[in-house]
Amino acid sequence: MIRTLPQPFVDALAVLDASIDSRNESLLDVLASIVHPDMICSLFDVCALEAEAKRVALRCIDYALTSGLDAEQSAALFAVIEPKIAGRF
Repeated sequence: MIRTLPQPFVDALAVLDASIDSRNESLLDVLASIVHPDMICSLFDVCALEAEAKRVALRCIDYALTSGLDAEQSAALFAVIEPKIAGRF
């Protein structure tokens, strides 16, 4: 499923998977806001991310705005991040 995702999103998921605490929750918010209309993210919070997480967040935002994800890619990304989102509540 991850193979169908563009590289910025694969990289973002790798950062999230490597994270052992909540410091990268804003990265998860960025990904969720790209693929789900009810999810929002604060661009101000992106500024507080660690350098690597910030870099991939900006690459994902750039990709979403310039190339965009197709419906299959959006669904694949949401399927991966949904458990991470649910785990926060």
